[in-house]
Amino acid sequence: MRRSLLTLFLLGATAAHAHEFKLQFTPQAGARGLEVAGYEFRGEEVIGNCSYYIALAGAGGSQGLRINHYSTCTWDLFGNLISIIPGAPIAPQAVSESGTEIVYAISGTSKTGQDTRGFGFVNTPSAHFSWKTVSGSRAVIPYSVHTLTATIVSDGDFALKIEGAKAATAIIGTITPSSGTARVSASTCGTLLAVGATCSVTVSYNPTPIRCTPDAYGDAFTLIDLSLVTNAGASEAFTESFTVTGVPICND
Repeated sequence: MRRSLLTLFLLGATAAHAHEFKLQFTPQAGARGLEVAGYEFRGEEVIGNCSYYIALAGAGGSQGLRINHYSTCTWDLFGNLISIIPGAPIAPQAVSESGTEIVYAISGTSKTGQDTRGFGFVNTPSAHFSWKTVSGSRAVIPYSVHTLTATIVSDGDFALKIEGAKAATAIIGTITPSSGTARVSASTCGTLLAVGATCSVTVSYNPTPIRCTPDAYGDAFTLIDLSLVTNAGASEAFTESFTVTGVPICND
């Protein structure tokens, strides 16, 4: 569904400014010399390099061993990794360079390449949204149901199609035994949000399933994670951390 929508948008875009997505790739621990770059477009996919090496220390002062991981990756137009095959592709001649960006391929209003700050990118017209409410903050709340509202703005090239919202909880650290529960309790977002428009999602967080805490002050430490299912590809979730006060103290 997302690809068919994106194809339609690309065909109909005349004044799109496009949005940059990083080419997603996670090497194994200890990776060195990481190279991630988009080299060409094939239909609605980007083909490029995703290579690195691992340096192993030698025993007894002997020379270490270098293990190369040369690979070719395929991504969709949102930068999501689709496949990896052995062997690195040959880097083509750059089409252009601007600031930290090296562009290797252009297809219509889309371009792909590498940023010298250490990541590959694909820049293509798309739907996109940003959180207007500051994400990543911390709040001190009592041991009772707490609600919060997060607002988004549709800031891409096309209307944002919203398929749903999900709220999840987690503990911070190791002292808090459980995280409580969260649910989306209200939303002003419909199924389609026009470019420039905003809407809000309200989450109800209930910490009372945390029966007790070993913290001497009766505090528990948790967070919520609010994510949206949209046609904008991978987008950062909204998070907020909590110090929950007044939690019963566990008796050993």
